[in-house]
Order: sequence, then C-alpha cells, then structure tokens
Amino acid sequence: MKKVLEKIVSLKDLDGIREKYENKKIGICSGCFDVFHSGHAVFFEQCKELVDVLVVVVGSDLAIRAQKGEGRPVNVQNNRVYLTASIENVDYAIIGSTALEMKPGKIDYYEIAKQLKPDILILNDDDSAVVEKQEFCKEFGIEIKFVKRFVPEFLKSVSSTKIIEHIRVDEIK
Repeated sequence: MKKVLEKIVSLKDLDGIREKYENKKIGICSGCFDVFHSGHAVFFEQCKELVDVLVVVVGSDLAIRAQKGEGRPVNVQNNRVYLTASIENVDYAIIGSTALEMKPGKIDYYEIAKQLKPDILILNDDDSAVVEKQEFCKEFGIEIKFVKRFVPEFLKSVSSTKIIEHIRVDEIK
C-alpha cells in the first residue's frame, strides 16, 4: 500500500517531480477513470510509450458530476486516484480541479500544468476539445501528442458508461 500511496501527489508535490526528473520527458493525461476497465490500462500503456514520466490527472468528483450528470461518478475520487496510481505504467496520479475551477475544453489540469511544466499532453485522437487544449498547450509551451483509441484483438471494447448501463439493465431484470 505504501508504494501506491507514494505515487499519489498533490499540487505542492509537483515541484519535486520536475526537479527529480530534470532531463526526462514528463507527460500528463487526464480522464474520469470511473469504472476502471482494460481500455484505461491500454491508454496508460500508450501514454507511457511517449514519455519517461507519466502523470495521470484523475477527474474530481465534482468535475465528473458536472460532465456526466447525476449518479456519476460511481467510484469516489480517492478510490479512483488510488486505483490509477496502482497501475504499473502510471508514475504519479493526482486529482484534477473541481468543476468550478475547470477551464473551457474540460481542462481540469490548468494549475497542475502550471506547477509541473510537463513536456507533453497526451490525448485520445477523438478528444472533443482539441482546439481548447491546443490553445492551453500554446500558453504553456507544451507539445500535444495523440494516441489512437485502440483495443487489442484479445480484449473486448468497453467503456465505463457501457458497463454502468449493463449493470443497471441487470438490476431491472
């Protein structure tokens, strides 16, 4: 448990990360990671291939509720950030800003990027807010890299929303 907890950081811890990995490429990615599934693990693996140090921003409960509606998230932010930090390809995990602090384009990592100064922001190739994120990256001198949503043939394509819908259908039966 201690090893996982050491990977969960706060804003005040970010200066130390940049100093510790002075000559390394640091990247950030973000998401809800509400009902963890194989697609999340694949995404983290793709992200880690692009950087030396991967910092994952996990959406706060308030931000996710604002984006996805009542009943979400299913798992509270402390559970989600702990599970994210436990993944081998994730070097650090941090909870993102609240919905009130979120910038246009679902950017819940403005203060995190300002503090950490990552080299790369990694997005899925179907991100719905690319323009806003490009402007954000321009402001901080961050390079954007895209990864394709990809499901290896030995895995079944899933999403948190599909899993939740499946569970709710089974509850009704």
